[in-house]
Amino acid sequence: MPKKATKHSTAFITAPIALLAIAAVVVVVGSMIVGVHETDSIAMERQRETIVHAMQQHGESLARELKVQTVWSEAYKKTLERDAAWMQSFYGTYLERLLGYDRIYVLSGRDAPVYAYVEGEKNSPEKFARIEPQLRGLLSAIRDPAAYASTFDVRQTPIDLGDGQLSEHRSIVDMLDVAGQPATAVVATIVPDRPTPQETAPSAYLLVAIQYLDAGFMTELGKRFDFRDLRWTKTIPSDPSTAAEVITTKDGAPVGMLAWTADRPGWELLLKVALGLFLALLLLGLLSSLLMRWGRSKAQLLLESEEEARRAAQTDALTGLPNRVALNLVLPKLIRQSKFARTRLGILSVDIEQFREINDDFGHAVGDAVLLCAAKRLNGFLGTEAVLVRPGDDDFIILVQGIESSTLVSLADNIVRALAEPIPVEGGTQVYITASVGFALAPQDGDSTDDLVRRVGLALERAKESGGGKAVAFAPQMDLELTHRRMLESALRSAVAAGKIDVVYQPIMDPTGKHVVAAEALARWTDPVLGAISPEIFVPLAEETGLIPRIGELILLRAADDARAWPQIEVSVNVSGAQIHHGDIVSVVREALATSQLPPERLGIEVTESVLLADERRADEQIKALQDLGVRVALDDFGSGYSSLLYLRKFGFDKLKIDRSFVEEIGRSTDSMVILASIIRLGLDLRMTITAEGVETEQQLAWLKASGCHQLQGYLFSAPLSAEAMSKFLAVHRPVAAAS
Repeated sequence: MPKKATKHSTAFITAPIALLAIAAVVVVVGSMIVGVHETDSIAMERQRETIVHAMQQHGESLARELKVQTVWSEAYKKTLERDAAWMQSFYGTYLERLLGYDRIYVLSGRDAPVYAYVEGEKNSPEKFARIEPQLRGLLSAIRDPAAYASTFDVRQTPIDLGDGQLSEHRSIVDMLDVAGQPATAVVATIVPDRPTPQETAPSAYLLVAIQYLDAGFMTELGKRFDFRDLRWTKTIPSDPSTAAEVITTKDGAPVGMLAWTADRPGWELLLKVALGLFLALLLLGLLSSLLMRWGRSKAQLLLESEEEARRAAQTDALTGLPNRVALNLVLPKLIRQSKFARTRLGILSVDIEQFREINDDFGHAVGDAVLLCAAKRLNGFLGTEAVLVRPGDDDFIILVQGIESSTLVSLADNIVRALAEPIPVEGGTQVYITASVGFALAPQDGDSTDDLVRRVGLALERAKESGGGKAVAFAPQMDLELTHRRMLESALRSAVAAGKIDVVYQPIMDPTGKHVVAAEALARWTDPVLGAISPEIFVPLAEETGLIPRIGELILLRAADDARAWPQIEVSVNVSGAQIHHGDIVSVVREALATSQLPPERLGIEVTESVLLADERRADEQIKALQDLGVRVALDDFGSGYSSLLYLRKFGFDKLKIDRSFVEEIGRSTDSMVILASIIRLGLDLRMTITAEGVETEQQLAWLKASGCHQLQGYLFSAPLSAEAMSKFLAVHRPVAAAS
């Protein structure tokens, strides 16, 4: 009996515990299944929201980029004049190449098409009627935003034209079914950005730009947001692992259906943690009380530590000011506040230009003292509504709420003057700095963080390029110049890759000016859209982008090949510092000579003093190696640098080319003529061939001939010629040996 009672008692006690344990397992497993379902549902909803949001943001980005083309007095004037050629270049070709639009239309005040550009070709405006019904809602909304405010969000931006005049720019964006294809459509009014005597009503002319959301776009969107097999479909997928979302216009019309392979993070997680979950349930009861007590204390410590880490991550250690992380958090908030309050937000970027030199000359302790003093002076200008940020080593960002344009200009000028005052540091030393300031005003100069920061940076670069110590406001022209530079760079890269850099030759004459003795090869570039580009523009751009070595190689190979047709003259080619210091110009020359079978003594290589200044040892090695090949090396633009006499002695050049600035002074400046005569005598004493550049008058020719110059080059004899024209010129002005 006692044993039986004990058994029953044990069962009576263990059964409820077992039932509770089973119930706990059922509850936990059931909760996990429900949680898995909810997790997958939430993930699916977020994927749908992400796709829709990404496509909407793509449209908003297109609308912001299009603002540059539609808030522009030149565009406004040319559109009123219905200048078809201009619209073809800056609406058609430009928007297709730079922003990837497939259809561009310009509509009159009655929504009648006056220009059409469809998929890379100029199109008849009358064909616009085929897609006009799909665009009707957008056109009506931009004409009358108030009437369609419940359906369409028309962005209305005030434009300060100056002289107290204001205009308004409107833009609207939506996804549409255009000719059976999903597309993003942007409609914007074309308005001026400065005073104009003509009508400035924002509804007069519209620019309609359409970009297809094709398979390529969806593939890139899927890669960017990690959506597998993102595509358009016409039927609802039957596969449960495939998700779908109907994309509609803002007024509810269907655009198309997107499908993709859905993520199921809940089930994937459950499969991975099933075994661990089972073991955890066994230990849960034993560990719960201990973990709860331990967790409370650790959680409190963690919260305190996280708060301290957050403050440290958003604070500059030296000045105690907010840093770049804080800037990225506070600037969007201030932009939203300004929009809500309909006030203006000023943003200024301050750059201390000599900071690196201060650190090098005085040490980092003095550099830190300068930064602290600069921060203190800047704070002295700012009220409680302003935020001072130190995002980098030698720059500051200032955000000022509720400021007017004139006040912002005064603030920027005051900052430049204040930072120009001497800064006392330890030991009685005074340090002088120069500050450049770029500034902009939201929303007129941008209503997003990226736009404002980029445009303030453009203004700051303009201030530094103009000599520093200045304050410069952002102007829309800066955006246009940057866009043009990017377009120019893209076209130049394509031209270099395709080998479409032309070579022309300027003859070099004997002292009589009647016989050709040499020719200089010069690079020229003509783009099919942009036209002829001056070397003064594309050569510096090529140097900045690293294209100059390839261009130099193309010119050298072409010149060596062309020179075979002119057996009695030398052809010279300029080489850049990048070719000397970062490439192997000797190998390139050796290849050109071998390919063309040109005798090395008929090839000249010209270098400038700037090439020698960068790395004298490397330059000396390359020049001597070129001379060992039998090539003649000339010092070009002699007299325009600072160490010419030293270089003549050190590098042993074969030829001396006198800079045109000296030749221009012949007959005008006695001092310059004395210097020029001395240069010629010096070159003759060193047994060098003397060439004078920039000869344009008979007086210069006579003087240089009498002074002993061996060779003359300039427009008095000929402008640069194509290879064919050079051959004809040689036939008339034969070299002396051939003429005899």
